[in-house]
Amino acid sequence: MSQPLIHDCDPGNDDALGILVAAAHPALKLLAVTTGAGHLEADRTARNAAIVASLAGVAASIAAGAARPLVRERLVAGVLDFEAGLDRDRPELAAVALDPRSSSELIIETTLGNPGLVIACTGPLTNLALALRMKPAIVGAIGRIIALGGAWGLGNKTAAAEWNILSDPEAASIVYNAGAPITMVPIDVAASVGIDDALVAEVAAGGGAVCALAVELLGSLRSTHRPGPFGPIDAPLNDPLALLIAAAPDLARTLPARVDIELAGAFSFGRTIVDFNGRSGRPPNCEVVVAIDAKRARAIFVQNLIDFSRSAAKPREKP
Repeated sequence: MSQPLIHDCDPGNDDALGILVAAAHPALKLLAVTTGAGHLEADRTARNAAIVASLAGVAASIAAGAARPLVRERLVAGVLDFEAGLDRDRPELAAVALDPRSSSELIIETTLGNPGLVIACTGPLTNLALALRMKPAIVGAIGRIIALGGAWGLGNKTAAAEWNILSDPEAASIVYNAGAPITMVPIDVAASVGIDDALVAEVAAGGGAVCALAVELLGSLRSTHRPGPFGPIDAPLNDPLALLIAAAPDLARTLPARVDIELAGAFSFGRTIVDFNGRSGRPPNCEVVVAIDAKRARAIFVQNLIDFSRSAAKPREKP
């Protein structure tokens, strides 16, 4: 039986790849894609999700969500690719109609209607935090939250903070303290699955519109990658990993930890304080991924895109 899933995201190239994985994997039943501001403005992320859904024949509901963080001003992504991918406006591409509900409303209704579902979050956690505030009872219906973001080490936007958490640290604090089962996929471990020439070539060999879009998205991610002094050399795959772990939890090795979000530090706000050793005296509130089977994750990623692309290319019978 497939795992019911909501994908909350801010497409974005790697989020768009995540939507494809969520729709493609036979172990997942994608019910909704909820979007909000993050990598781009809220209207753009919603349209990008709708474009991906149209091209790939994704049947899930697509909703637009939060236009800004709960408290702070919206951050602006510093490096965008205006030559390819979905960072630039794509008026030439068809898009499905958006659901009239807001992302938070869609999260609430879908969760209550499908107890035990997984919510995979690959952007700022604003939509989910709003949903938890609007309807706290959804905590009991959430099977697990899988959140791509945060770090036990260095940040990727500031020295201390990772982009998704930094974009709305107050929302992240609400989600991590809500009491729902949560798996954190930090960028420290996400970096182990990189986008190299071989990965792009394998996806390209699949042919079809879905693989062609995936290749464009992968190329755009590579073009905007700026390695730090400690790497990774290759652009990390990032967001699709949350969906792959939702589909195959045994891809990841986790450890329980207490994760708190720094909200007041002059230089460190947005940092995820990951306490594996219980030094704070506070109980663990999540499972933190500390290792990923990178070889298997790559193989599943590629094969699912190829299978989905070939399936989408087949003529569909008229109802």
